[in-house]
Parts: sequence; C-alpha cells; structure tokens
Amino acid sequence: MADKKHTWRTAYHILPPKGWLNDPNGSTYYKGEYHIWFQYSPETPLGGQKYWGHYTSKDMVHFTYQGISLSPDQPFDKDGVYSGTAWTASDGSLELYYTGNVKHPGDFDYINEGRGHNVVRVTSKDGFHFSEKELLLENKDYPEDLSCHVRDPKIWQEGEIYYMLLGARRRDSVGGLLLMKSEDDRRTWQIEREFFPDGFGFMLECPDYFTLGDQNVVAFCPQGVENQENRLQNIYQSGYVLLGDRSLSGSSDEELGQAITLDQFTEWDMGFDFYAPQTFVAADGRQILVGWAGVPDCSYGNAPSIEEGWQHSMTVLRELEVRDGIIRQNPVRELDLLRGVRRELGSVGMIPSTCFDLVIERESQESHQDFCLNLNQDLTFTVRKEGVETVASLTFINNSGDGRDVRRSLCQEFRNARILMDHCILEIYLNNGEQVFTTRYYPDQGQVDLQGGLLFELPADCSAVMYEMETGILIPEE
Repeated sequence: MADKKHTWRTAYHILPPKGWLNDPNGSTYYKGEYHIWFQYSPETPLGGQKYWGHYTSKDMVHFTYQGISLSPDQPFDKDGVYSGTAWTASDGSLELYYTGNVKHPGDFDYINEGRGHNVVRVTSKDGFHFSEKELLLENKDYPEDLSCHVRDPKIWQEGEIYYMLLGARRRDSVGGLLLMKSEDDRRTWQIEREFFPDGFGFMLECPDYFTLGDQNVVAFCPQGVENQENRLQNIYQSGYVLLGDRSLSGSSDEELGQAITLDQFTEWDMGFDFYAPQTFVAADGRQILVGWAGVPDCSYGNAPSIEEGWQHSMTVLRELEVRDGIIRQNPVRELDLLRGVRRELGSVGMIPSTCFDLVIERESQESHQDFCLNLNQDLTFTVRKEGVETVASLTFINNSGDGRDVRRSLCQEFRNARILMDHCILEIYLNNGEQVFTTRYYPDQGQVDLQGGLLFELPADCSAVMYEMETGILIPEE
C-alpha cells in the first residue's frame, strides 16, 4: 500500500493540476515568457475529452499554471482540441494551430470513415486571450488517398512562403507526412507534397521540422513499427532524422527517400515513458525540446499517481546540440537554479531525498569496467559488454515500475551520467546526453521510508554528487 503521507506529484516537472496530461502543444517564447500548452483532460486521470491547459515561465524551470486556454466548443472540434503548434506573426501576434477532432455518430471504423480531423487557428496579442476560432482545413482538403487521420500541424517559414507539416495515415494503413504551403496570410493552404517513407508503420504523428547547426532535422512519432532487441522497444516511438542541407520543400522524393529511412531514424529517448515531443527556439537561440513523459496504449501503468487523481507529466526542458552525427540532449542549464543542498556520496549508501539531481562520473576514463547503478533494490541501470557490443539497460527488478520491465540500447562505454529524480519520474542522461532514458518509477516502500530517500550502490571507480531539488511548479489554488 502507498504511504499516504507521501505524494507522487512532481516538484519540477510540468504536471496536470488534476486529471490527465499528454502531448505538449504550442511550445514557444513570446513577449518575454515561455508558454507550454498541453493536452489536458481535467475530469479524470484516465483521459477523456481534450482541452489545452497552459503553463508559463520566465526561465524554463519555474512554471505557473494559467488554466485552460482552449476548449472543445465548436462543431469542428467538439470531440477534442488535439495537438498543434504556435507561430509568431510579423505583426507580433501569436497564432495557435491545432487539430480539431470530430467523431460522427454511426457505425464507422473512425480510421477511413467517421472522423473529422480539422486544422483550426486562433490568434492572440498577449498569449492569454484568444480570437474566435477559424476552420482552415478539413478532410475534403486533403488528398483522396489519405484516411481520416491527418493531424498535428507544425508551421514554419522559408523566404516568403509558409509551410505546414501534418502527420498522416493513408487508406492502406501506411504512415507518412503531408506538406502544405501558403503564400498569403496562412489562411489558405495548398498541397505541396505527400511523402510516405518505407518501413515506418501505419501512422506518423506529431511531426516537427527545424534547423540545428548545419542540419535540417525532421522528427515524428511512428506507430506500427516492429520492435527490435536494442531499439524501437516501445509500442510507439519518437525520433528524428538528420537531413543535412536537404529540405522537405526543396528535395526530391528520391533524395528524401534516401535520407528518411528506419536505419537513419534515431530515437529521442530509450526509456519507457517518452512521446510526442515538440521543439522551439529559446530567447537566446537555443533549440529546446519538451516531451510527454508517457506513451499511449502501453501495457504498463501508473496506479500510484492515479490513486492521487492525476496521471503523467512532461519531461524537463532539454537543450539540443548536434555533434558527431547525433543530437545530444541535456537538461536546460537553467535547471541548476533549482539545485539546493549539495552532497558528495560514496559508492554505497542512501540518497536522502526522492527529488534530486545526481551527477555520476567515472574517475578514470581508462577504465573499461561494467557500470551498474542499483537504486533501492528496485531497479538497475547498467552499461556492460555483451560480446562485441556495449549495451545500456534499464531494468526493473520488482513492480516499482507498475508493469515496466527492461529497456535496452547500444551505446559507448560508460563515462558519466546525470540522473534527475522527481518523486515518480526518472530521467537518465548518459555520456553528456548522447542517450536518454525516461521512466516512471514508484519506489518499493517495503525497502525504505520514502521520506528518508533511496538506497543506492555504485561501482567503486565512480564518484557521485547529489543536489536536492527545489520546487519549480506553481499551481494556484482555484
């Protein structure tokens, strides 16, 4: 039984005031504030009718909940305000684009028939008050070979032309991308191209497109990809492809087909709980990523948080850097603002908190020993040789993962790790952000008093420093 004195609610990860949270939406920096909207079902932690909840921040780590911004109140979004993006216009106004979901009553499969997926726009002069909704696109505006699943608009500009990227599913259950363009005020859109790469399942959700360093990057969430032993292990995945100087608008289908392959698809996160990320540009030009710390339709659960009336959170915001052919992810440097008491740890002992930032370094980079972190006799994180390969593994020993078991990834030898723990979420950044593992973790209270912290064990050739973390999330009382 859960310790009723303990709460699983997070201190520095964005979470719902109550009920259910999923995809981040409209992530942007606008008029001196960061805005993160999110898919929100306030009535139940099991999900339901979708709204857009709203958080704001001045520094990307102290967030204040601002209430519900968008509700399903029109015929073209009556069954949910689904995912979308933000765009700042040249006149200084903020535009939000999202998918309005409609499920028509009747005997439909809701894949090829019976569903409306509409692109809707609202505008704002301050990020808090919005115009009337405008219906921009509906099913009849999409190519005839597409199913009813066309959603999750991403907006950007190249020269004088605006582009909209949508995730899509063909009627023959092949996933792909639909690129639209607008040469006016982003109200009228024409089809630019369809692109359906081989091997990515039946649907591509939550597309993203941005430039990082000298690379154009396309990102998306494929559904229906076959699992492999050391990658693509979740029911649905989230990842990216580096395009170099290729562009979605200017490259041929052949060029894109050579670039966007399953072999060149890199997952953002190798853990159990990561999906539907968005990127945006910070005030100083850094590319920032935030993801939903969850996965739809998965076999494992979150019973302890559901008992408290809520489910899911975001990851911390991550800054991105492309190096050596991969995108490195690390917590935004502002997260250091939440660091409190600093403690040096031995190789065995207790971490005196369940809300911490733990930095582990291998003292000799010449060492080739296996690495193993054991937390509370609940889970292990290992990096070890398996034949000619080196494999990182996150393994739950008991049911402190509420059904989670093992996630594996090929990697380099262990050099360092940064581990963020926030009561019930764990984010592991391996080797300066080369790989990340995110998971829910509900420590087995039969092993240790949660108010006292977590037992741990490290290899003797590693040093560790722990910072207790302060609260960054403010939810005003109603």
